[in-house]
Amino acid sequence: MNKLGIYFGPNSINIAESKGKKLVNSVRIPFLESSDIELEGKVPLEIKLVAIINEALRSNKIEAKEASLALSGRDLIIRGFDMPDMPRDEMASAVKFEAKKYIPFRVEELISDFQAQAERSSRVNNVLFMGLKKEMLDRYLSVFNQVNIKIRRLEYSGFSIIRALKLSGANDSGVIGILCADFSGDDEANFAVLENGFPLFNRDINLSLNPGIPTGLDSAENQPTVLLDKLKSEIRVSLDYYLRKFPGKNIQRIFSFVNYERYQELESFMEELSIPSKFIDFSKLVGNQQAYSSGFLKGYSASLADVVSTKVRINLAEVKAQPKKTVLSGSKLDVSALLKDVKIDPRTVFLGVLICGFVFAYGLYRLAPVKLDLNNIISKRVKVEKVDDNLSSAQLREISSQYKKKLASLDALIRKQLYVTEALDSIPRCIPDGVWLTKFSLNKAEKGKAVLLLEGRSYLRSADKEFEAVNKFVDNLRNDAALSKYFIEVGITSIDQDAQEKITITRFTLSCKNYKEGK
Repeated sequence: MNKLGIYFGPNSINIAESKGKKLVNSVRIPFLESSDIELEGKVPLEIKLVAIINEALRSNKIEAKEASLALSGRDLIIRGFDMPDMPRDEMASAVKFEAKKYIPFRVEELISDFQAQAERSSRVNNVLFMGLKKEMLDRYLSVFNQVNIKIRRLEYSGFSIIRALKLSGANDSGVIGILCADFSGDDEANFAVLENGFPLFNRDINLSLNPGIPTGLDSAENQPTVLLDKLKSEIRVSLDYYLRKFPGKNIQRIFSFVNYERYQELESFMEELSIPSKFIDFSKLVGNQQAYSSGFLKGYSASLADVVSTKVRINLAEVKAQPKKTVLSGSKLDVSALLKDVKIDPRTVFLGVLICGFVFAYGLYRLAPVKLDLNNIISKRVKVEKVDDNLSSAQLREISSQYKKKLASLDALIRKQLYVTEALDSIPRCIPDGVWLTKFSLNKAEKGKAVLLLEGRSYLRSADKEFEAVNKFVDNLRNDAALSKYFIEVGITSIDQDAQEKITITRFTLSCKNYKEGK
């Protein structure tokens, strides 16, 4: 079945008929009476437009009855912004609120849709928002309904070109740019940046030197060099804005749909910007030698909507066709009407009951061990005797005093407990060369007083050096922040020489106390 792609541009309507991916027919309908038709004129103008389109379809023997409509950027509101990750229902309300910043009229007057692309690294969503005034959409649909064409898809023409890029076989992975321009001055130029096929940025560029005058009446079409310079300037502005909005997402290459005779100049410009550029041959896409036209390219790309998929799924025609949710207010819901066509199969009911029963029984089975553990824990609780209600205030104060003493004892065990782990961990770092420990012990003879005894040996082949090493060990212990926090007094308890197997070593004992001697 043949499909139509219709591009409603600033100065002409371009219709392309395709069968699968093959172009079958094409027609261009110029705006002869006005170069700024927005379907907002009087009724006779709309009727005349219907007659012109109908005549063009008949004379070119185009019989397809379904079409995808691509609109220029001037008719649409297209914005991109970031939103935090949230459920779809909540995001719809948040996007609607955010979009109000970019809509110069009431949001209720708009047919809109959005698409979000999650960015895992920053946990945000890149949101693409698109909208069209309801009044304008109704007039577009009215025109094509009168020529017996049903609009199945309505999209932005700048994104339609993505299909042509995919059809060419170009690698669209990573961050890439797409440039579509026609130096005849008949159509707007489009520049978009995609990340793995999803739009991050788009801009429409008006290349007409005199936008209010129809093509052919000004000198723009005779001055392609001037138009090229204007395009270069606009691309610089677009890239500057893009890089400020998306720092770090550098464009890896730009694919260009342009007139071949002007591509070399454009390629040199891209080299100045240090961005690789690649020319997409228009004639190879359509399979014939038809002259390049950006308007025709957009119409042809729109006709491929059913055979070439892209990551842009926004379709305003589909949003328009969705039935509105009805709110029941002051009326009763007719349940019998809802259930009159429902047939009940006893086997299905039995199977449903059986499944529910199995799930309930399995839940009880899984719950039984938990209940058993809970009962065991409750049974092991300490039973607290109740206080006699008849006790006097003096007796109650006595009981309270006893409990406070018990709590103080427990608190002393916990808060005043001496933990020497940190101190012991620092001892090895304090031992100098030639010294080693043979034994240590912790004594707590009196309440609140603790003594850490360290026994060791020193061997440096000189009694003086060995005594000096022991003294250095003592100094290191005294100056260690971790050990001195617990033991405020470190000293030598004993030190002497000991002969072992024909050698003499120094034996010593050190004491580390958490209190000052005599206190």
